[in-house]
Amino acid sequence: MTAKGPRGPRNATMVHSLRPHGRTPAATLVGLLVGGLALLAWSADAASAEDGPQAGGPGELPGVAVLKAAVRQHEKVEFAFTPEQPPDNPFDPNEVTLDGVFVLPSGRQVRVPGFWFQDYRRDLKNVDAQGIDRIEVLTAVERPGWRVRFSSGEVGPHRAVLELKDRRGVRRSAELAFTVAAGPARGMIRVSPRNAAFLEDRAGKVFFPIGQNLCMYQLKEGTYYYDRLLTKLGSAGGNYVRLWQEYSAPAGLKLERVGPGDSTFAGFPLETQITGLGRYDLPSAWRLDYVTDLCERLDVRWQLTFEMTVWWQRRHPKWSRNPYRVEHGGPIEDPADYFTNAAARELVRRRLRYSVARWGWTAHLLAWELWNEVDNVEGFTSDACAAWHREMGDYLRRIDPWGRLITTSWRDRQTFALPQIDIVQGHSYFRPQFDAAEYALQDTDHLMRGFGKPFFFGEQGLQGPLDVDPKGKHFHDCLWATALSGAAGTGMYWWWHNYIEPYNLYHHYTPLAKFIDGVDLPAFKWQAARTSRPNIPVTLRLYGLVATDRALLWVHDPLGFRIIDGKGVDGPGQSGASLNVIGLVDGEYRIDWWDTTTGQVVRTDRGRVNHLRHVGYGLELRPPDFHGDIAAQVSRLPEKTPE
Repeated sequence: MTAKGPRGPRNATMVHSLRPHGRTPAATLVGLLVGGLALLAWSADAASAEDGPQAGGPGELPGVAVLKAAVRQHEKVEFAFTPEQPPDNPFDPNEVTLDGVFVLPSGRQVRVPGFWFQDYRRDLKNVDAQGIDRIEVLTAVERPGWRVRFSSGEVGPHRAVLELKDRRGVRRSAELAFTVAAGPARGMIRVSPRNAAFLEDRAGKVFFPIGQNLCMYQLKEGTYYYDRLLTKLGSAGGNYVRLWQEYSAPAGLKLERVGPGDSTFAGFPLETQITGLGRYDLPSAWRLDYVTDLCERLDVRWQLTFEMTVWWQRRHPKWSRNPYRVEHGGPIEDPADYFTNAAARELVRRRLRYSVARWGWTAHLLAWELWNEVDNVEGFTSDACAAWHREMGDYLRRIDPWGRLITTSWRDRQTFALPQIDIVQGHSYFRPQFDAAEYALQDTDHLMRGFGKPFFFGEQGLQGPLDVDPKGKHFHDCLWATALSGAAGTGMYWWWHNYIEPYNLYHHYTPLAKFIDGVDLPAFKWQAARTSRPNIPVTLRLYGLVATDRALLWVHDPLGFRIIDGKGVDGPGQSGASLNVIGLVDGEYRIDWWDTTTGQVVRTDRGRVNHLRHVGYGLELRPPDFHGDIAAQVSRLPEKTPE
């Protein structure tokens, strides 16, 4: 029936428990007092997912609402339960939890944590304003309550039971049913079992991230900021963004500074100085719900970053506002204690659990990023960092039933080598006088190679004035150089708010997205492109990937654009260029030349490889006239059979 009373959301199906269940878990409450913060931990012999869903319980759980009972693969199934009295702290899993136990058509059983939820309606306070001058206002809708979210890649009937556990025991709902139909969604992304340098979905289709940072919104525009910027990114062929949880509360924004990460920007914080430790900002979480659904509609994948290094540096203004400091009632005296303090680690695990519960369902969430620039923490040591990442990585593995990838940043090799870290992410910033492409390649070699894992820059950008390059030429070069470096994705450019957006540089994504579309990167063993003789002219650089019978190449002229004495300077175009690429087996090859500004093939050549040729062996490339750069797709033609 349709819910009409105050205990369930609108347009929901109400399910009432039909029978009790006699099993009562034995539970023990263990207390921990660290740094003035009381933490409690359950030791319980509760029913595991392997026990299967068991309806009823020591007490029944009536009034569970099924918000959507028929979905397609990887779409969200959601259940709601609104208690008569809310818990004292619904964010503390040692006080109360609501879990869903699911049985899939294959018989596989999965336990999914639930979370405390408040719905909101968004409006603009100043509807006539434009851009970041707009102010988003959220108004609470209905009562808060519990939610459980789930998605499945299996087709067919599914069963579930919700279990509410608190100090009084366990109460279970009646058995719930829903159906999953076949659908077009690709599902979760994994490290390719065919080639560990790349990513693919569970069906074996490659996913190559092309995108940027979009960690926070400016001022108080809220989700309307993402309506504008994410739509532009997705329309241009971008498919990936990096988001932050941060600790900055939107309600506390003041114009103190002028850059991302300061108090003029807000990500999607859970704990803040306003909420206090162990309690979460529900309007902020709702905003991330909205962005999650927007990414679903635009088919843009994302990663969520949990920890921010700037909160753990005494020299940074944010240290004074850090809610974990003893001065604010937290357990931390020195920044580096965050890695080892038991109370702090317990609070981290709670946030991880809440994040898995609320956003783990979406296959568009590609990775959890445990830290942003962890090795910049004051008092950092590799051993403490690695131990922390090992603990939190193992914890995520246990509680995330979808097995999502885990990453961190930005240069600690001991941490990158951990089996708990799936993707290596360095950060790369360069001064204007350096060639962007060459700097990217050298930083790639320095920071990210050698782990046998997928890698790409989580942040990349110019360190200096950006208005010297209003056309985005260095941004363009960063994209192409990183895409053809052997990375699993492009570098994620940092300056979204004061460069990509105001100069409208999204069009740079489109040609690269077209160039890489349909290329099954994990299917081949790639080597870095090399040449057999000096290029003509000698200043040209060749970047790219070469397999035995194909190649993806980017010819870059470092003199095509340079920043000299703070000014952008265009160099001459190239005519009559020549390069010899090696690594291809003998045979005849097709060479498609791509304009990197339009994404169009401008000419097709033929060439031959003969290993017996001594002078200039390999495949000779004679690109069309170009300015700055040009790309090529090379593929071996079938041998002609004699008639």
